[in-house]
Amino acid sequence: MPEKALRLYPLPTTEIYPTDIHTDLQIIPHNGEDLRTRPYIVSNTVASIDGRISVEGKAGGIGSAVDRVAMRNLRARVDAVMVGTGTLRAEKLSLGLEATPGGSQQPLAIIVAASGEVPVRKNLIAHEGQEVLVISAEAKAEALTEELSGIASVLSVPSERDDYPDLVLALQTLKQEYRVERLLVEGGPRLNRTLISRGLLDELFLTIAPKLLGGTPDQIRTIIEGSIPAPKDLSLTSIHLAGGEIFLRYYLSIPSV
Repeated sequence: MPEKALRLYPLPTTEIYPTDIHTDLQIIPHNGEDLRTRPYIVSNTVASIDGRISVEGKAGGIGSAVDRVAMRNLRARVDAVMVGTGTLRAEKLSLGLEATPGGSQQPLAIIVAASGEVPVRKNLIAHEGQEVLVISAEAKAEALTEELSGIASVLSVPSERDDYPDLVLALQTLKQEYRVERLLVEGGPRLNRTLISRGLLDELFLTIAPKLLGGTPDQIRTIIEGSIPAPKDLSLTSIHLAGGEIFLRYYLSIPSV
């Protein structure tokens, strides 16, 4: 890990410790209002120079140790961390924080269940004291409730299309019933596309790793899977540089729900 990181923007440029990257996460009031009907939502992704976000379906190994520290900084500042089932099926992963002196409160781990297997028992590494919630369309909620009894709660909502849960309703429930004010989304591409297409994403954190991975078209997964209704203009918030790795933070100017 490099001794220092360089904050390039906002000015003035300054050196900081890598452990301080993304420590300034704040809920930005929208239209002068602090209260919203859904959580404030940010996404975090690491990609190679040529745009790949996974190798053999797995994101692990693309980012450096500094990227993992920056990810932990984001997790420590939100109430919940969310992924889609495709991301969970690809590899074993944690959606929480490693044990620290004083015991940081664990964010709620949320899985958005689409079609196919929901391998919570097999692939989710839950931390002590961490609650797990699976968001499911009504058609499969009962079966999931039975299957995941004792390890996860299931939130049943109507389906939007193709048995994909209605995220607008799910997010409203997360805000009202689970007290989720800040939500971090860590993929995958379908979940990102749904949030962006519905105008639900507030900020985008993107780490560019200094790697070229190549691959055939069927191997290349990018941040968004499929098309979105219209191009999105982003507002650059900050840039950090550490060991050739670039950490970008953007704000999306979108209407609240």
